[in-house]
Amino acid sequence: MKDMTEPSSRPSEITPGERGASRGDARLAGALATAVVLAALWAVSGWVTAVEFLPTQVATKIIRSVPGDLATFFIESVGHLARPLLVAGVLAGALLLGAETLARTARGGRLRPFLAGAALAVIGWLALLPTSSGGLATPRALLSTLALIVAALLYARIAEAVAAGRSTSHTHDPGRRRTLGLGAGTALALVLAGGVAGYFARKLGGPNRAIALVEPVEPAPLPERPGFPQIPGLTPEITPVGKHYVVDINLVQPSVEAEGWNLELTGEVESPLALSFSELGQGFEVVEEYSVLTCISNEVGGDLVGSSLWGGVRLKDLLDAAGPLPGAFDVVFRAADGYSDSITLETARSPSVLLAFAQNRRPLTQEHGFPCRVRVPSTYGMKNVKWIESIEVVARDYKGYWMERGWSDLALVRTQSRIDVAGDSGAAVAGDATWIAGVAWAGDRGVDKVEVSTDGGRTWHDAQLKQPISPLTWRQWAYRWAPEEPGTTSVVCRATDGLGEVQTKDLAAPHPAGATGYHLREVTVA
Repeated sequence: MKDMTEPSSRPSEITPGERGASRGDARLAGALATAVVLAALWAVSGWVTAVEFLPTQVATKIIRSVPGDLATFFIESVGHLARPLLVAGVLAGALLLGAETLARTARGGRLRPFLAGAALAVIGWLALLPTSSGGLATPRALLSTLALIVAALLYARIAEAVAAGRSTSHTHDPGRRRTLGLGAGTALALVLAGGVAGYFARKLGGPNRAIALVEPVEPAPLPERPGFPQIPGLTPEITPVGKHYVVDINLVQPSVEAEGWNLELTGEVESPLALSFSELGQGFEVVEEYSVLTCISNEVGGDLVGSSLWGGVRLKDLLDAAGPLPGAFDVVFRAADGYSDSITLETARSPSVLLAFAQNRRPLTQEHGFPCRVRVPSTYGMKNVKWIESIEVVARDYKGYWMERGWSDLALVRTQSRIDVAGDSGAAVAGDATWIAGVAWAGDRGVDKVEVSTDGGRTWHDAQLKQPISPLTWRQWAYRWAPEEPGTTSVVCRATDGLGEVQTKDLAAPHPAGATGYHLREVTVA
């Protein structure tokens, strides 16, 4: 006779398939597995540039495909937080997708992690494929596909292990609970390790910049200009490369090697050119010039602007060698990341337009367009194409990436001035003299005058100007101010460019042609 006191089953021996997994357990297992897989892919893509990190590729695809009005709305709403927020959204979506896929593919409470992994791999492959140039048979596409297959298997194994741990956690078995905790801790450690490994891979990776630069025919001088005060907090005349702003449409910058790089100049020309990196520097006169570079999305008083010493060859010299045909209108630049933009042929023939391969007498960094970029002092940064691979002379008005999204085609730099120093940390003392100081720039027009108002724009005073390093750089300015009485006052500034045009006070957002208006700082006088 059967002993009725014997349990009909032993809960501690129930398998995940026998007990069945709840939807909550499935989602947790799927999300945790997805997190580990994403961390692994992030680390691998940092070391192997041919393997693309799927979430950033999806985010990049979204950035490039959204309508211009929508892109502009987000840029104006959240500024340059738009890209990080988008990446965060894609990562969150990936976690939700991984969680829900495991739950939705379950049948009768039995998880099917390998089916879920296969489904996710197919979804990832479809999302990634269009960004892998050359179609299915390229090494990049094949490596990315292989990475997705391995990721799917890893996802399935982790999801299976986590689900098994969840199913046994209800048995109140301390040993199994410890095992589950150890497994979850290991998964978390893998996520953190993958994130750190990917971060340092990108920091230490990138192209080989240990290249010899051709010396300029005549080094740009840095003249002595005594008499201008030394003011703490005033922006330096030359921006260190590491502090120069970086804005582009990429979430991960392309890695282009100088060795094997070629620049083609084609289109409406008599003699097309194809130049290696060494041929570019040795076949044309190398020059260097100090100049400002600023982003069209820079707000009034913003810091998306820098002044550097750029070295390279004149675009005019290449155009003269190629011989533009009658009717040529625009010069189109195309980059390794698929970005493109243009300037008029007339602008391209200006001696100040360079194909730059050096910044502050060092090879360009990856972020700033190594091995070669365009530098056009008269225009905003979006026209200064990085990672350039080809130049095409065309007989039409070419609309580039941002022009198609409603931004200015000419994109001429506005006359701007900025207050860096307004008293001592925004405060002053009545009767004590203090400094108001900053910088002003106007593209290739230069700055002839800066005025300061300490009463919100009712009256103006000429500021002291430091002689610029070159006509293309910003100018430091300073005004010695001794407030007469306590209170709060509005300090504003305005510049006059080299053509005699005074900076407008009319406020305008960066879209579509650059921000305008006076920079204002509130100063408390004690």
